[in-house]
Amino acid sequence: MAQDVVTNSNGVDEEVCAYPVLKFEVVSARTVDLENEKKHVAYTVMVRKDGAVQDPHPAVIERRYTDFLELYESLKREFPTLMNNVTFPKKVILGNFAPGVISERSAGFEGLLEHAVREQKLRESSSLTEFLQGREQREARRWMEAQRYDQAVPLLENSFRLLNKIHTDRHPAVMLALCQLVACSHADPTSATPERFADLALHRFEAVSDVDLLQFYVPLLQLCVRLWWTLGRDKRPLEARLNDLKRRGHKVDGCLSLLEAVMTKDNFSS
Repeated sequence: MAQDVVTNSNGVDEEVCAYPVLKFEVVSARTVDLENEKKHVAYTVMVRKDGAVQDPHPAVIERRYTDFLELYESLKREFPTLMNNVTFPKKVILGNFAPGVISERSAGFEGLLEHAVREQKLRESSSLTEFLQGREQREARRWMEAQRYDQAVPLLENSFRLLNKIHTDRHPAVMLALCQLVACSHADPTSATPERFADLALHRFEAVSDVDLLQFYVPLLQLCVRLWWTLGRDKRPLEARLNDLKRRGHKVDGCLSLLEAVMTKDNFSS
């Protein structure tokens, strides 16, 4: 069961231990009429996971009808049996901006997403992952390449929290998103969050065995050593962990930084 991160009264991140309910809700719709785009309706989807406490960090994405249609058609092509009973709002020639059409489409979009996350094969599909974070990931990468880390951090934090509601805490997509967030927030001199997310990443890596994810562990530890030194925290346990990894044959010297490592990862695509 996936869990989200909350902050207790001491400001420490903890995981919600109840059995939360994942909910997709179209909370607003706006008409977009720009010179370089065809006029369309943009739907704002809020993703919440309410359990013992109300979700303190809902994630939000904005998508248009064609984005939902592409997701539906992709899932239907790849998983026809699982999508057999899913209905999707049809295109209309006129009336796209009518309140009734928007309301009907909103309900259909919510139903599609809730169905997709209930079925494991749909939930793990590249089509759903692309729909949920592809646009934001590409925008974040552009900001990071321009060294505007302050603009990338909110996008990456939203992606991390969204994926963490859908998948388990140590799911590869969640862990990669968390590493991206740690690296970017550490590179942003105005960010107040690198320590909090770095602590969370260290905690989660303690139980990670995925080989692809372990490539980020040494860079994460090295980043945290520098960060802990800057903050006046005891960095000796982290240095001991690095020395232990080195004794066990892991490459420790001459590694990419965490920022370089996440920027070269295939699914952080431009």
